[in-house]
Amino acid sequence: MSAPEYPVTRNNQNPASDQLREDAAKLAETAKTDLAGLGEEVKQQAAALGEEAKAQISEVAEKAKGLATEQKDFVVDQLSAVSEALEKVAGELEQQDQSSAHYVRMVADGAAKLTSTVRYNDVDQILGMAQDFGRKQPVAFMGAAALLGFVASRFVLASANRRSESQSERERTASNNGSATPSYAQSVGGYDAGI
Repeated sequence: MSAPEYPVTRNNQNPASDQLREDAAKLAETAKTDLAGLGEEVKQQAAALGEEAKAQISEVAEKAKGLATEQKDFVVDQLSAVSEALEKVAGELEQQDQSSAHYVRMVADGAAKLTSTVRYNDVDQILGMAQDFGRKQPVAFMGAAALLGFVASRFVLASANRRSESQSERERTASNNGSATPSYAQSVGGYDAGI
C-alpha cells in the first residue's frame, strides 16, 4: 500500500497562510506596543504611589514631631517644678546649716540646667544631644535610660492607680446618693420593699 497523496501547498501559492502570517505579525506588533504602554503606565503608577507614600510618611513624621513637642513642653513643666522644689529644699537645708545642703544645691543646679536645655532646644536637637551622649558614654547612657524607664513605669502605675481610685470613689458616691440603678426587686417593690 502506498502513502496517500495530499495536495502540497507552497508558501507563495497560498494566500490564506500569507494572510495568517501577516495577521500574526500585526498581532505581535500590537501586543508589543500594548505591553510597552502598560509597562510605562505601571512605572508611572508606581512612581505616583511612591510619592504618595513619601507624603504620608512626611505627614506622620510631622504629627509625631508635634506630639513630641507637646510632650517636651510637659516635661519642661515637670522638670521646672522638680528644680524649684530642689532649690527650696537646698535653701532650707542651708538655713539649718546641714552638710547635705551643698549636694542638694548641686542637684538643683543640674536640674535647672537640664530644664533650660530642654526648654530652649527643639526635639531634633535634644535627640542629637542624647545620641552624642550615648556614643561618648554608653554605660552612663544605658544607666540613665534604665533609670528613666523605671521612673516612667512608676509614674504610669501611679497614674493608673489614681484613676481607678477616683473611678471607684465616683461609683461609691453615686451609689450613696441613690443615683445608682435600682435592682429588679427594688424597682418592683420600691426601695423600702424589704425584698
